[in-house]
Amino acid sequence: MKTNTAVLPIVLVLSFLILGTSSPAAADAGVFTGNGQNLRQISSKSIQLVSIDVSIIPGRGPFLFDGTVPGMDEVHYECAFVLHNLTDKPEEVQVGFPVDSQFAKESEPASSKESAHDWILNYGFIALDETTTYKVEFVSRKPSKDAGEFGAVFVWKMNFAPRESRTLKVSYHIPMSMGLVSTERDEQAIKSSRPTGVLAQELVVLAQMEMVGYITSTGSSWSGNVESATFTVYSKPFERYFERRGITEENTADLPTEDAERFKSSFPVQHPWWFRQITPAGWNEVKGGVQWQYKDFKPKDPIEIRYYMTQLPIRPEEVGPFLEQALRCYCSRLTARNPRAPRLGRSLPSSFGMRPARTSPPRI
Repeated sequence: MKTNTAVLPIVLVLSFLILGTSSPAAADAGVFTGNGQNLRQISSKSIQLVSIDVSIIPGRGPFLFDGTVPGMDEVHYECAFVLHNLTDKPEEVQVGFPVDSQFAKESEPASSKESAHDWILNYGFIALDETTTYKVEFVSRKPSKDAGEFGAVFVWKMNFAPRESRTLKVSYHIPMSMGLVSTERDEQAIKSSRPTGVLAQELVVLAQMEMVGYITSTGSSWSGNVESATFTVYSKPFERYFERRGITEENTADLPTEDAERFKSSFPVQHPWWFRQITPAGWNEVKGGVQWQYKDFKPKDPIEIRYYMTQLPIRPEEVGPFLEQALRCYCSRLTARNPRAPRLGRSLPSSFGMRPARTSPPRI
């Protein structure tokens, strides 16, 4: 059920979904053996992954972005893999496609075929080639800490005639990974030199982060290197939406007065400055986004674009509310340490090096 309160969902969801090292949400097809909790990645000497062509399309989810899970942004993936049997005999391989989203990580292993079927439907996962649409099974498990271990994998079997090539196409969609992160480059090194003034607080150094990701390392389990690989992220339409959307799409006018005031107090800047971080290096601008192209490729580094929505204002009318909130937080800290410290709305001593915050936006 969609809640009418925007403040608590935004805070709770972001704090619950904080990412540590933030593993990407999807991966190349790999060769797997075993089933259920015993599923593990292996290498194939008989099947070569000849080429990879992956299109990654971030976008708005089906509901308003309001801090709730149903309102999260989504990423759509369209993948094409050319696989070739290098031998003169028929070959059967079990293909595994990890989708290690934070939702799958937090979930318990699937306890029934019905729950596994629901995961397939939720992801809209489809795997097919020129002749076959594959019956896909979803395996959710607790991964070990070993490299190549994943908590959520779609698996199916493929059969190859001698020297046969097949073009495997995979499509699916998942919610974008998101969380609250620090924007400091070296948090430990900066702590000792961090200013102690009004703006030295979480309002400045924290950002809401959304990540588009794709794991390539599982593609290294096939025989030899990949002859050609292309990864394209169609990022520009999402970035236009991201800038217009701001912190939330929730209309505060639809909230009860108390909730609306709490929301404005918690998020004084609705359309703040944002920036992105793209890895690995070597990408090029293309129409609609960015692209990586490789030849004689040994899959290793993940594709990642991270979007950081800060709380720093860029619109003149939001500078005043931002400074007022910063000053309020600063005074609250002073009051907690010293009850005689000045409070917001009282005249501040000149030794503080600032004037009381204005109640209306400044003229710029």
